[in-house]
Amino acid sequence: MSGTEIEITADLVRDLLREQHPDLAGLTIREVAGGWGNQMWRLGDELVVRMQRMDSTPDLQLKERRWLPVLAPRLPLPVPTPVRSGEPSEGSPCKCPCRN
Repeated sequence: MSGTEIEITADLVRDLLREQHPDLAGLTIREVAGGWGNQMWRLGDELVVRMQRMDSTPDLQLKERRWLPVLAPRLPLPVPTPVRSGEPSEGSPCKCPCRN
């Protein structure tokens, strides 16, 4: 994993949403404190935008998107599931998946 941290701001999240998920771009965005390799932003009342900030490759999130739905029914606690995903853009080298 690369040690270069990617700066993620509310403006960047909003720009990615406008570009890739315009129907969500009007929702309120609030930063969620914590996290190490990912930065999370509350999107409205029901969604979270999770963006990688320590590694610009999508490998880890792609694995999560593949395996979490398979593992979730077998786990004793609720597991957030991706409802949308995004692609890197000129303004951001990282993906922007939305979860509920």
